[in-house]
Amino acid sequence: MNVINDKIKLVIWDLDETYWNGTLSEEGIKYIPENHDIVIKLAQRGIVSSICSKNNYDDVKSVLVEKEVWNYFVFSEIDWKAKGQLVKKIIADMGLRPTNVLFIDDNLGNLNEVSFFNEKISVAEPSVIGELLSSKFLQGKNDSNLSRLNQYKILEHKREVKGESNSSNEDFLKNSAIKVSIINDVMPEIDRVLELVERTNQLNYTKYRCTKDELILDILDDKNISGYVSVEDKFGAYGISGFYLISNNKLVHFLFSCRSMNMGIESWLYNYLGRPQLDVIGDVAINLAPDLDYSYIKQTIKPSKASNNSHNKNATLDSARLLLVGGCDLDQVVHYLSYPYIDTDFNYVNSKGLNVHKEHTILIRQLCFSSINYDEVLDSIPILDIKDKVYKLFNTDWDCLIYSPLNDYSRGLYKHKEFGFILPFDSFNINWCDKSNWVDLPTHLTNIPKEFLFDLYENYIFIGAIKSTDFKENISLIAKKFKDRQIIILNGSEQTLGNVKTWETDMKCRHVEMNKALNELTELTNLSVIDVNEFIISEADHLDNIRHYRKNIYMDIAKNIAKIFNSDSEKKLKLKSKIATDSFLSIKKVFKALKRRLTF
Repeated sequence: MNVINDKIKLVIWDLDETYWNGTLSEEGIKYIPENHDIVIKLAQRGIVSSICSKNNYDDVKSVLVEKEVWNYFVFSEIDWKAKGQLVKKIIADMGLRPTNVLFIDDNLGNLNEVSFFNEKISVAEPSVIGELLSSKFLQGKNDSNLSRLNQYKILEHKREVKGESNSSNEDFLKNSAIKVSIINDVMPEIDRVLELVERTNQLNYTKYRCTKDELILDILDDKNISGYVSVEDKFGAYGISGFYLISNNKLVHFLFSCRSMNMGIESWLYNYLGRPQLDVIGDVAINLAPDLDYSYIKQTIKPSKASNNSHNKNATLDSARLLLVGGCDLDQVVHYLSYPYIDTDFNYVNSKGLNVHKEHTILIRQLCFSSINYDEVLDSIPILDIKDKVYKLFNTDWDCLIYSPLNDYSRGLYKHKEFGFILPFDSFNINWCDKSNWVDLPTHLTNIPKEFLFDLYENYIFIGAIKSTDFKENISLIAKKFKDRQIIILNGSEQTLGNVKTWETDMKCRHVEMNKALNELTELTNLSVIDVNEFIISEADHLDNIRHYRKNIYMDIAKNIAKIFNSDSEKKLKLKSKIATDSFLSIKKVFKALKRRLTF
């Protein structure tokens, strides 16, 4: 009856005449050191052990504590009850599937009973024990620090506390202090993520399997969004417990470790991602319930494995991470930068065919610094979505932010009458709450649904452009939030243009006012400003409006970014257009150089 059918994550041991010789409650036992060593070696492979034995609990614990092996067993059921249901309980409590469990017992009746109640479980007699370490199904992976065992110990303690309390499951979760970190830099943990993709079934909603090379290509595709989930609560840390990958607003991967089961993590994350399309394949242990209250789950910012620090303080220019946030100006600049670690958060076209800008400081302030939940109003706006609450600024590891606030320079603001949410939309020169302006829509608004304009008319108040004082306050808030990281901001052109379109009226004056506000932020020592007016000589350097430049201007801006990082260090920042620079200082010296080069 020694049949092992699948990769084993858990071995459940009978004790009498199996783990040891003899019967503990009768004539006594003869301990088998080889079995003791096997339990420890399995744990070092990430394969945990449990006990299902008809015995007295305290007597068993006393023996195994004396042998210093008690703590290597988890979720043990030591009782005089029938074993079929007890094994089923162990597997359920650990969040595993029977197919990944091996039960060892010397009694054929127990083996048959356990098989009956636990379909697809592997069962075996004690003669299999000597072959466990060589079996291809029990190779596991190196886990010499016993992380998997310790995580199950946390779950075991959690079960005990929950059992002792009289509170409801909802109250228990609220008191568990659950914290979730979402890390978008997946590559440093690619092997662990691949393991989740390969082995996770119960909470794998798409069941999509792929090779490591395929997974890497999908993660590195700029059009896709991916991240892994790390979970902890007051009982301990569960490590990497989930992974998602979104392509074309559809979840390709959406899966979770059984260690996070029954915590609500999967539904919380589904909401957090904005409820993208999800085609559930096969059976899952927990159906998503996105409309329930998951406010007991708190998001925390956690560094990626690659950084070892919250923002890679010891980074060199070969390892420093640049994050570019803005619109079409930075979208052009990034093409002239060749740098090992560049991430971007730019405007994009959503599934409705509408251009989405979320870089306005008023949005960052409302969605990232405020405790107010704006999900209801976000859900009604076609030019934003719930998923747009996710900012790489707060959810990825970076060392230097390059930010273009031109959205603040140009957008008009609309305040929701009920929720108080302020929506940036189109030019500050046109009030779209005024129906008379709907007669002849400009080309760039031809795809805007009329329902949205009616929504503006009925539910919003036009308040014009953001005040320069509020703009300064928002920039200061961001800079102080990341006071130990470098921030480089691009300002706006002050060039006089002829044949200005209606929605561009007074834009130059607006740029002058906002540039002045930036230059007044001299107390922010981690902030530098790149003045684009150093490169823009005439109207000919522009294209169709004051914010769109010719390619040579974007190249000059890229050169200036490189120049900021320039030093006598051995590290170099190269531009794709063959712009070469001298060797560079360490990031620490570069930051000092940046402070000396403040342009305001």
